[in-house]
Amino acid sequence: MAVTIFVEGKADKRFIEDFILFHFGNDKLKEVLFIDVEGKDKIHLSKNEFIKNTDQEGINLLIFDADNNFSERVIELKKQKQNLNIEFNLFLFPNDKESGDLETLLLNLTVAEHQGIFECFKPFNDCLLNKNSTYNVPSLKTQIYSYLDFQNLEPKENNRNYLSNSWNLDNQYANSLLEFFKKYI
Repeated sequence: MAVTIFVEGKADKRFIEDFILFHFGNDKLKEVLFIDVEGKDKIHLSKNEFIKNTDQEGINLLIFDADNNFSERVIELKKQKQNLNIEFNLFLFPNDKESGDLETLLLNLTVAEHQGIFECFKPFNDCLLNKNSTYNVPSLKTQIYSYLDFQNLEPKENNRNYLSNSWNLDNQYANSLLEFFKKYI
């Protein structure tokens, strides 16, 4: 049975690839097809891929960010599912129950040895805002990029290595994602 994972972007795909590889191995990863739908507003452009995989008795997984409101995102995506008449099982980052995104999950998967990097952003952000309240403080996405860059690791989303010792893919915060995948992979 073919598993197709529909993701919101390249960063999600890259993380999920390493997560599956870590927990299930390369043979299972090879059985998974990824489709980057480039965001919730473009799901309709992948309608044929959803239908084709369903018709071939495959499983469609849709993995997106919950963003600022978990409940609203669930309702919105289920409405698209109904309107497009497509099938998928849904998981929302960070943990399928809280608002947030991939970066929220990644923050929780950082190893203790390097978590101090994030502690340094608070005084930096405060300093910026004290200088000029209109300055844009670094987003969590930027902080994750810096977390890797400060360790001389590849920070670009497409090329990141989540199997490095900077991440704990066994962290209990990722248990909901692991349990989700265990049902289908």
